[in-house]
Amino acid sequence: MTRTTSDEGTGIEDLSRALRFPSTIFGAMADDGLEARCEDADWHEMPNELRRVLAHHGASVDYVRLILKRAARFVRRHSLRLAGPPWLDITCVEDVAAGAMYVVPLDMSPKRSLAWDERFLSRLADQDLLKGFFMVSFCGRSAA
Repeated sequence: MTRTTSDEGTGIEDLSRALRFPSTIFGAMADDGLEARCEDADWHEMPNELRRVLAHHGASVDYVRLILKRAARFVRRHSLRLAGPPWLDITCVEDVAAGAMYVVPLDMSPKRSLAWDERFLSRLADQDLLKGFFMVSFCGRSAA
């Protein structure tokens, strides 16, 4: 699934919007109107940045969507709730968009969120979906 380079025209634009507005991905587990932050770039630039990451890895929008769907299903299945806006960080090495990380804050302590993050990453690895250039990571944001 990661070896196609289908951009699907508006697919990258839809993906960028979904990353920006987490309720699109996480449904009721994210507050309506919640807007993700974008590290080191503007949301208007994000479709091109995502294209660069995907092109560099010969990957597809469908792969990123799949990872996001798995993250959303994981959050819903375990009744986890977002605790504020996620943030998207695109990592560039020598002007090459090498990867992206979507960090999702959960309503729990940072220590407890590490266990959930490890469980999620283990699930992706078990399904041979942990490719490393696009990651969803969970962090805690409360004293629970």
